[in-house]
Amino acid sequence: MAAASAPVLTLTPAELDDRRLAVESAIGTMRIEDLEPSQATQKILNCYADGEIELPETNRLLDALSNSIF
Repeated sequence: MAAASAPVLTLTPAELDDRRLAVESAIGTMRIEDLEPSQATQKILNCYADGEIELPETNRLLDALSNSIF
């Protein structure tokens, strides 16, 4: 996972807002279903929202995390 403390992708403020909204929506949906995302899941999603990783990397990391749990 990216270790940068600042976005490494060139994203506009609107794109970053869209990412944050998408992550907040996904977490909200989980909570409606009475599920709480793990700290590892939240870290991956925050890296995506902050522009540190792209969606394919986000999906790969979440899949790897899921496979390590099951």
